[in-house]
Amino acid sequence: MKNLLLATWAILIAISANAQPPFVLSTNVYRVPYANGTDVHVSRDHRIHTPSGRYDMSGRNNGSSCTSNYPIVAAAEGIVRRIVDNHNVSPPDCDPNCADFNNYVWIEHANGEWSKYSHMKQNSTSVTAGLNVGDQVCAGTLLGYECEVGQASGPHLHFEVRVPNNPANVQISTAGGFMSDAAHVIPVINSIGLHYFNANYDITASGSTACANNNLQLNLPFAINNDGVRIYLASSTVQTLAGISIIYNNGSNGMFQAGGSVTLSPGFQAMPGSNFHARIGSCATTGMAGSCQ
Repeated sequence: MKNLLLATWAILIAISANAQPPFVLSTNVYRVPYANGTDVHVSRDHRIHTPSGRYDMSGRNNGSSCTSNYPIVAAAEGIVRRIVDNHNVSPPDCDPNCADFNNYVWIEHANGEWSKYSHMKQNSTSVTAGLNVGDQVCAGTLLGYECEVGQASGPHLHFEVRVPNNPANVQISTAGGFMSDAAHVIPVINSIGLHYFNANYDITASGSTACANNNLQLNLPFAINNDGVRIYLASSTVQTLAGISIIYNNGSNGMFQAGGSVTLSPGFQAMPGSNFHARIGSCATTGMAGSCQ
């Protein structure tokens, strides 16, 4: 039987005290939304994007046009719910309402989260990728190609993950594809070292199913403050070593997820106002589809 081992009663799991951080971690686990091997630069993360809660990223060395044809892929398994890809204008040609001319795809995932992919090349979703609303896609399925259509300054991908407050009545505008009455979450990424997107971060897209960190021991002290994020994923165990000071302070986000057990030894603290989770479950039951790097 899989147990959550608490070495001290002072540890608080999934703390929801008076002060709350502005964002929480996704329940689903995602991959980088570019085809494997694509070198990607994250220019803006959920903290500095305007408005907040979204991400901007692009294929590196993409120049000033859409000719590089960087493939955009689904970040997780789900069902395509919205497609608009008939537009082919960008500033200044569409001013002052460029947002109304965004090309975009929305995917609904089994856990109730939705992911959005925007500014893609005209007809690259419906024609090139051959997708229709209602199609089921896997992580890594081609959705289209990076471009700068709509409210975009240079070719890039706008990516976000949201949770509708009313799943029975999801509100998405036709023009621009903006979801209202929904919360943003920080997507947990299973194929990069940080396990989340950070501004000015260069990564190589990967969808590997290898479980590199079967057992993970945390033996270095650290403290996470404000809107900081620290995530650890392992297929078998995550363990903090006794006496190692690990602190999630007020306003921080964190998660330990393992297939077998999570052990929090003396020295670990999740302070009131932090948003820390310990999750246990096999890869298959946590939406990780066998990928638990």
